[in-house]
Amino acid sequence: MRLYAQTPARAGAQVLHDLIALGWCALWAWLARRAYLALLEWRAPGLRMIDAGRDLDRTLGDAAHTASRVPLVGEDLAGALDRGTAAGGMLTEAGRTQVDAVSSGALAAAALVALLALIPLVLCWLLPRIRYARAASTALDLRATAPDLLALRALSTVPYRELRAVHENPAAAWRLGSDEVINDLAGLHLARLGLRPAERTGRRVR
Repeated sequence: MRLYAQTPARAGAQVLHDLIALGWCALWAWLARRAYLALLEWRAPGLRMIDAGRDLDRTLGDAAHTASRVPLVGEDLAGALDRGTAAGGMLTEAGRTQVDAVSSGALAAAALVALLALIPLVLCWLLPRIRYARAASTALDLRATAPDLLALRALSTVPYRELRAVHENPAAAWRLGSDEVINDLAGLHLARLGLRPAERTGRRVR
């Protein structure tokens, strides 16, 4: 498959477009990362909840262990403090839920930014490059095997002023099978794709 033109001007323009596409990807990748990191900052309250829950759990656990040594009421007091550690666990779990939600949202936002960048990239760069590669590959195959088909393509797509520069009646010359006119017309189509024409033989029909 032919990805780049053969003429320097067209090939240079294609390389420039490819570099712009790479720059576009790099820019939006940076923006997606910035959005992801910015949204991750919203995890801070959840992280503080996790730390607070762990501290509460640890503090009440230590207090229950100490209270268990108090004569007479130690076991009851320790049991009450142990039940209080459940609040620390609930606080920790709530913090983890919030952190997970923020992390998922940040990842989704980054993916959305990347998707917004890919849509114009696909429409304005990738699809035209694919269409060019197919058209150029087909034209190169026909250049050697069926130049008359390239000439017919030129008759239907090239402005009439350019066709008259080849022959005063290019359609009639094509029907008569003039090799030179066919090669000239095929060359017009190839030139529009940035491809070199085939060697021209035959006589011009007037």
